[in-house]
Amino acid sequence: MKPTNCAHRVAPGLSCTVPAAQAQTEKVLYSFCSQQNCTDGEVPEAGLINVYGTLYGTTAGGGTYGYGTVFSLDLETGAETVLWSFGSGTDGTYPVGGLITIKHTHTLYGTTDDGGGVTNCPYYYGCGTVFSLDLKTGVETVLHAFGSGSDGVWPLAGLTNVKGTLYGTTDNGGTDYEGTVFSVDPTTGAEAVVWSFDGLYCKSMVPGPAFTTETARHAVGRRLLL
Repeated sequence: MKPTNCAHRVAPGLSCTVPAAQAQTEKVLYSFCSQQNCTDGEVPEAGLINVYGTLYGTTAGGGTYGYGTVFSLDLETGAETVLWSFGSGTDGTYPVGGLITIKHTHTLYGTTDDGGGVTNCPYYYGCGTVFSLDLKTGVETVLHAFGSGSDGVWPLAGLTNVKGTLYGTTDNGGTDYEGTVFSVDPTTGAEAVVWSFDGLYCKSMVPGPAFTTETARHAVGRRLLL
C-alpha cells in the first residue's frame, strides 16, 4: 500500500499536500425514446464517433419506421437529430454496428443487420447492407446488399477503413455458411469476399464486432490470420 503522505520525500522543513481523490460524475447527454413511438431512436447498441465536434451513432430500433436510425448529438446543446430512419424500402434495417468515416470526407459508413431487399435472401427484408450517409445532403445509399450468393449474410459488426477500402464481417453466409470477411469499395460499391470461415477450428466462433485495422491487414488478399 502506498503511504498516505509524502513527507518522507521532501527536505526537512518543507511540506507537501496529497490531493484528495476527485469523485467522478456521469452526465446523461440524451435519453432515447423521448419522443412518441420512439421516433428519435431506441436501443443504441454501438459506440459513437466524433466528426468535427459532433457525435454520430446508430440505434438498432426506433425511428420513423421502427427499424433503426443514424443520429447526431450536439455536445454543446445536447440536441439529438435523426439523420436517417431505416425501413422505408430497401435501405436496410436494424443497424447494430457502429459508424466510421473516411478522412477528409463528410460521409458516414455503416452496416445493417437485415434489409436490403435481395430476393434470393431467405429473409423477407433481405440479409443486410453496407451503406453510406452523406452528411451534407442527408442521402443514404446502399453500397452493397447481402444475400445474392456466397457474399455473406447478416453483417452484425461495423466497418474498418484500410487505405480507402471498407472491411467487415458477416455472421453467416460464405462458401461454408459460417461467415465471411469482406471488402467493399466505397466508390463503386463492389464487394469481394476476402475469407469464408469453414468452422473446422472455431465452430462456436462468430466473426463478430471487433474487426480491427490490424486484422484487416492480415486478411487482405490472402487469408485471415487468427
